[in-house]
Amino acid sequence: MFKRDHYSSGYSNQNRFCGQHFKDRFEKFQQHFFEGEAGQRGEGQQFVPVNISENSEFYEVQVFAAGRKKEQFQVSINEGILTISCTENANDAVAYIYKEHLGTAFEREFQLNEQVLTDNVHASFEDGVLTVILPKDLDKVKRPQEVIID
Repeated sequence: MFKRDHYSSGYSNQNRFCGQHFKDRFEKFQQHFFEGEAGQRGEGQQFVPVNISENSEFYEVQVFAAGRKKEQFQVSINEGILTISCTENANDAVAYIYKEHLGTAFEREFQLNEQVLTDNVHASFEDGVLTVILPKDLDKVKRPQEVIID
């Protein structure tokens, strides 16, 4: 695995065109991605991975949120923005001796395009994955067209 100090020692002496600014910025980049800060969104909010797929009839948004329950989620659409949020898992009865899964609240927002029929959106939760189905308005879907090359 990449080690932070691997390329840091003596680098500014060998490459004077970047000087100390490059080294400082590169170390900040490394700290952000290799020491865990990349997984956080804002203060106290956890980054939750999302997959978005598309087929001819609908878009599918999958939010991977293991350890949460269906009742903790809220899905809403307001002014063309899909908002998926989850409240914190309040299980104070458990005394953890080691804990990596934070279980904190989160919120993700997605700008919807004009093709989505917002009246027919469906959401389900199974095996730690929240799936939101966004049907397309097939009258507004632009069909691909072939361009003839001269």
